Amino acid sequence: MADYLRTCSPALALALQGGVQLWSADIFKFALVDGVTVYYWAAWDSDLTVGSTVYSSRAPWLERSQWNVSNKMEVPSLKVTLAALNDSFEGGGNIKLQIHNGIFDGATFLLSRVFMDSPGNTVALGAIDLFGGSVSGIELSGIAANITIKGKVNLLDQNAPRNVFQIGCNHAFCDTGCTLNRASYTTSYTVGTSPTTTFIPWASAPSNPTRYINGTMALTGGAASGQRRNIANADSTGLTLAYPLYVLPSAGDAFTAFEGCDKTFNAAGSVQSCTARGNTQHYRGFEYVPPPNSAY
Repeated sequence: MADYLRTCSPALALALQGGVQLWSADIFKFALVDGVTVYYWAAWDSDLTVGSTVYSSRAPWLERSQWNVSNKMEVPSLKVTLAALNDSFEGGGNIKLQIHNGIFDGATFLLSRVFMDSPGNTVALGAIDLFGGSVSGIELSGIAANITIKGKVNLLDQNAPRNVFQIGCNHAFCDTGCTLNRASYTTSYTVGTSPTTTFIPWASAPSNPTRYINGTMALTGGAASGQRRNIANADSTGLTLAYPLYVLPSAGDAFTAFEGCDKTFNAAGSVQSCTARGNTQHYRGFEYVPPPNSAY
């Protein structure tokens, strides 16, 4: 039963036990995958300051669904609705456009409830954390965005064993197992002339553009800023994207390109192998495992 208890301040515990009149409000926190940007919103008629953090009551207005707590291995989920999608968003730009561009993809989420002994006074009693998780899906309508949040136990909901014996490396490029620094393999560039929604030309091509094949690119300037796409191919002319951009970039817009990884130990001529990057001590593949078509 202790697993279902939530900690609160001593002042709030006394107020709840004493049966005094209290006010409460839901507060929402979204932390984006860039590790820097965090949005704070409050379901209240004015901004609320909780600790040193200001939770905005302005658009987009948020509502959330109920959720259940179970003692079984079930993944809890919560739906959060963002309204007023035609208003401008913090940081500039239309909310719906930035959601299309993937602003909330992979973001972490925390729902808390702040208690007040008088409307707007959050200092005395503090808040209780209610639900934490990650964004798992978003549905856009004409007037709202419905965001599905899944609890952190969702990370355990997979059928794969801990170790998979396969030819390619088990690590994701630049994850904690790979140990390489993502920033060292991310470079800033400028869009060249005549871009399309599926092709981004270089304004100045790098010396070896093939290292970006199967990597990712992110537009950081212009009207298309915020859009991210996988790179299907790269050559001296530019980047071919795996699927189209929602907004067409313009020549001169800034973007970053993150290198790909071919998951090999030392493939001939590869600039993406573990050997080429001097990281063979962290290689986690089994290159002598026979492929499926030759295993009997």
